[in-house]
Amino acid sequence: MSKVFITGASGGIGQRLKLALEANGDEVILPSQSSIRIEDPTYFEGIATPEEIDVLYHLAAISFVPKSWEKPADFIRVNVLGATQVLEFCRKYHIKIVYVSSYAYGIPAYLPIDEKHPVSAANPYALSKIMGEDLCQFYGQNYGVNYTIIRPFNVYGSIDNKALLIPEIIEQIRFGSEINVQDLTPKRDYVFIDDFIRFLVQVQLDDSNEIYNIGSGISHSVAELIEICQTVWGTDLPVLSKDIIRQNEISETLCDAFKAKKRLGWEPEFSLEDGIRMMKIRIESNQG
Repeated sequence: MSKVFITGASGGIGQRLKLALEANGDEVILPSQSSIRIEDPTYFEGIATPEEIDVLYHLAAISFVPKSWEKPADFIRVNVLGATQVLEFCRKYHIKIVYVSSYAYGIPAYLPIDEKHPVSAANPYALSKIMGEDLCQFYGQNYGVNYTIIRPFNVYGSIDNKALLIPEIIEQIRFGSEINVQDLTPKRDYVFIDDFIRFLVQVQLDDSNEIYNIGSGISHSVAELIEICQTVWGTDLPVLSKDIIRQNEISETLCDAFKAKKRLGWEPEFSLEDGIRMMKIRIESNQG
């Protein structure tokens, strides 16, 4: 059993990670004041026996890509200063950090994308997370902080943020008469949240200062995603696209997660359709 601290525990991933760690027999510690932001110097005050913490999962961040173009300085301040403060805490108390980064490869030079692919910030949010990765590696090399960096591709499985693509599509299917999207062509590698959480729990035992990609190894276009969602919900709504290409749009992502399989035996268990079906079950269960 490990004693584990989670930043960002109130988010969609953080809440599920807490439950999964507790089910694994770990003791989960949360910030003493949930209203304090990660970049606040008092964030770690009030934590009893911090020297007993074995692993810190750093999830706290601001992450909505379109907003990062509008307010890049906010993303740098919160995500980079927050990561620095977390690493200082880990350095002081000799705690392993599991740093949840993001897709970090920009427009890919090759597919599928492995961890050796050069990193490139396609937006200010990705820039802030890559800077956090650099900090982890610097603290590892110069202060002996044990770290694991995780680069998840498109994690889905919650409808909490309706501004994200899958929740937006599901919302229109459930309550609308048509489906409107910006663009039907971009292809993404989607990984179901249950698969991602399972890896997060496993990786706490890895002490090798590694970087791991986590994805499904299959990419789907927006058009294919809509078709799957409509199949699961049993609808046949008309689909309208504005054909608007986002700034620095990436045409396709495709994850090579072989390292996670080789080192930790992790593989995704949910196909995209399986994950969407599980989302439908959970949505209907919460309504009941």
